[in-house]
Amino acid sequence: MSLSSFLQSEENLALVGRSGWRAGLRSILEQGRRYYGDHEDAVRRVAANLAHLGLPSDGAALEASLDGVVAHYFEKLFVITKTFDAYRLARERIEVGLSLAPLFEARRRGKGVFIGQTHFGATYLLGLTLMVHDLDLFMVARFPEPVGGMMMRVGETIARRYGTARARLINMAEKDVDVPGEMLRLLIKRQIVSNVFDEHNSLCKQVELLGRPIMGGTGMDLILRNFDDERIAVVTPFLVRTSDETFRLEVDQHFLDQEDIIQSFFNSLEKRVAAHPEQWYFIHEVHENFVSDS
Repeated sequence: MSLSSFLQSEENLALVGRSGWRAGLRSILEQGRRYYGDHEDAVRRVAANLAHLGLPSDGAALEASLDGVVAHYFEKLFVITKTFDAYRLARERIEVGLSLAPLFEARRRGKGVFIGQTHFGATYLLGLTLMVHDLDLFMVARFPEPVGGMMMRVGETIARRYGTARARLINMAEKDVDVPGEMLRLLIKRQIVSNVFDEHNSLCKQVELLGRPIMGGTGMDLILRNFDDERIAVVTPFLVRTSDETFRLEVDQHFLDQEDIIQSFFNSLEKRVAAHPEQWYFIHEVHENFVSDS
């Protein structure tokens, strides 16, 4: 059984749904540690991926990275089982500062926004963060049922009950969804659209991360080549965990007249991974993106 299946059980949905943040996180972390204790191959894979990228790969550093993967799943369970608690967390525990200024400026100037998202930090809290700061968005993701429906119901409840902006899902798990077409249509209509760039698919290109060649981009350059800096703003946000229950939003702005927009995205990711390697959830499967040395 995979870690994903192990942690995202009906029992854990119920457990997180009835628990506070601290108790729920503690319980899921304990389960994750038991899983890794029984699956040494998964531990070796994370260690090898860290080492490949020149990051600390044993002892406390390895344990922190394993816990970081598990924390990602807890945050996902929390978001899809909570309403008021999720809203309050986004309002009270995420330091935003001036990080959202590029998005507000884009709205003021009548521009769309592309958000290049990663599997770093508290990714599942990003949509809520934008919602509570009055920014509607469309998120591309793959969420098979029942998770997709649960996420959207929680989001709709929060928007209706607390008067926030709305987050809508472009769900790749739904049959016949034209993701590129929808993204283009929404950006032309000056909407905010997010999609990940650190996964692996057939549209990835070779870039560099921490001095190593890696495949990335997920084809986002093929979408963005249809626009220029006068029509859309391009940003990469990172929700950095500053404690077990507090976060800081950091946002980098990118420009389409740069020679390589995807490499620019990875430069931003590199800064965060180098500073907080334990917060990159994707470390347990990033080997799929590695470029062979042969």
